[in-house]
Amino acid sequence: MKAMRLHQFGGTDQFVLDELPSLAPGDHEILIEVHAAGLNPVDAKIRDGQFPRFEPKLPAVIGRDVCGVVAKVGRRVTGWFEGEAVFGMLDYERGAYAQQTIATERELARKPSTVDPVHAAALPVAALTAWQGLFEQGKLGRGQRVLIHGGSGGVGHLAVQFAVHHGAEVIATASTQHLAFVRQLGASKVIDYQRQRFEDEVRDMDVVFSLVAGETLDRSWSVLKKNGLLVSTVGGTPIRPSNAPDGAMGREVVVQMKTEQLEEIGRLVEMGKVHVHVDRVFALAELKAAHDYMQSAHAPGKIVVSMS
Repeated sequence: MKAMRLHQFGGTDQFVLDELPSLAPGDHEILIEVHAAGLNPVDAKIRDGQFPRFEPKLPAVIGRDVCGVVAKVGRRVTGWFEGEAVFGMLDYERGAYAQQTIATERELARKPSTVDPVHAAALPVAALTAWQGLFEQGKLGRGQRVLIHGGSGGVGHLAVQFAVHHGAEVIATASTQHLAFVRQLGASKVIDYQRQRFEDEVRDMDVVFSLVAGETLDRSWSVLKKNGLLVSTVGGTPIRPSNAPDGAMGREVVVQMKTEQLEEIGRLVEMGKVHVHVDRVFALAELKAAHDYMQSAHAPGKIVVSMS
């Protein structure tokens, strides 16, 4: 089987298309024939050797978002069967940038039948991050107000739709070229961060969900209401300043694979309640170009590698 392996840490030129022996599942493992793999910004950090939570042993196949078909199950696997279509979020040490990968039962969910492999592969990491950030860490409820920083990106465009679907009032920031895209997702107001300061446009937010670090995160405390929550996907738990509103707290999202959540998200996509936007699809052999595009284009939605 073919796999794009990382042979050294660094730029995209460190990926090499290798021919490897077919994989075999252990007793508690599942062999997946990969149809598509989603890209995420964390993949680039791992590729560079700059991700503090994980450093692969080289040469390595990386990538966490996967969609495919069960090719073989280990003899102690009971809940999955050959031929089933699946999608999921792999543990860091596995890797989706290949024609085959290994997973365990807790890393997978059943793919909705009407969602194609490319769009299913775009979901797991981004969708679970958005879901857990809004509803587990942010405790977002119907009628509350949420500000989402980075509303056009992979996580952001799903977070906007999840919040709208759950009855929240959604305000989002985006670049000038993506304002219309984020409005179409259902945001009641979109702030052009290149021309406007968000703290001049909003206040008294129940939740700020920030996919952006640095100054944007620091300034976000000022728009929270009393007992509001600042939820961040980057840079650890936000540090509460002395002038933060009374009771306001910062929380960090560390995404986890949860099968029931991913299957619920899949049903929302299947019913047309949520749309996952795939900006561009690359072939496996084009993975270098896919990573270059992910890091330079600031594209809306997700980028996916297809094995077909």
